[in-house]
Order: sequence, then structure tokens, then C-alpha cells
Amino acid sequence: MKTKHVLLTLAIFTITISLAAYCVADDDFEHRGKREHSKDEDHGEEKEHDGRHKGQTAGDNRAYTAACGSCHWAYAPQLLPKKSWSNTLASLGDHFGSEVVLSEQQKKAVSDHLLSGAADVSSSELGRKVMRSLGGASPSRVAEVPYIQRKHRELAPEVLARKGVGGLANCIACHPGAANLDFEDDRVRIPAK
Repeated sequence: MKTKHVLLTLAIFTITISLAAYCVADDDFEHRGKREHSKDEDHGEEKEHDGRHKGQTAGDNRAYTAACGSCHWAYAPQLLPKKSWSNTLASLGDHFGSEVVLSEQQKKAVSDHLLSGAADVSSSELGRKVMRSLGGASPSRVAEVPYIQRKHRELAPEVLARKGVGGLANCIACHPGAANLDFEDDRVRIPAK
């Protein structure tokens, strides 16, 4: 059973890394020649030269990506505050209906990654926007963050219910650059089914 879990984890990790590399290569090609920094006219936030939000990404920590990305998209730490991540880590025995088993080493690596890049300690604009929207709350799910809900308010519930979308929490379904904190509106690709 452990061998199957390890092989599945490795396969998903390999696919995730390949997808991330493809998205980065595609973004690099698409944005060559743009200014070093630009202002997002709709949101007034500064981006790096390739349009991505500045800050720590999920892919910055292989242990985190392997442990959490084997079941769902490995969320960027900036999407929730430290208290939310701490609560999630404290309840791995019942992680939204599933048991997550991590070694102490894995748990420390995941914890260090999430807590050091959380919305309330991150210097990223994304983290600041998340925190401003929370009003002191510590949601247990990314989909409960008011900023994220507000950004998606115009989407019909049936769009979020599409099999290819999989709900508001599945960022990577519509934001192919999400692994690199690229949530730019003009690069959103909503699956038709």
C-alpha cells in the first residue's frame, strides 16, 4: 500500500512540475519584451515583468508540493493567513473528510513553507489583499476568503460546478499560471465542460 502511495505521489509530482514548467515557458514566450514592472490598471498592483504576483509560490518547496499537491492543487501560502494554515495542519486527521498522514519531517517542511509565506507575513500584494478582505477572520478554506469570492462574483454557479472547473478552490483549472502566482484576468481559461 505504501509503495502505491509513493508511486502515485511521485507521478502526480512529476505531472505538476511538468505542467508548471510548461506554464512558465508559455508565460515567458508570451511576455518577452515587456517592461520590468507594470501596474495592473484594474487593481493598481505592481507585478513582476512577466505579470506574476511577487511572492513565494507553492513550487518553492518540493516537500509541500509533494505532500499537498498529490491530492489537490498545492495552494500558494499567500491565499490564507498563518492562523488558517495552523488550523489546517492541526487537523490533518480529518482534512476535509480525509486523513492526511505525513512524517514529522514532511509536516515540518509543509508547516515552515505555509507559515513563512502566509498572507499575513508575506510581502506580496496578493497576501495584503487577502488580509484586507478577512477583517480578522481565519477561514478554513481558500474559497471562503472574501477577496477571492469578490474576484469571482460574476461567475455563474453552473460555471463553477463544471467538471473541468471543479469549484472555486481549484484555482489551477482556470488560472494556468496559478502555480507561479499568476492570476491575471487576461490569462484566465475557463474550461467549457
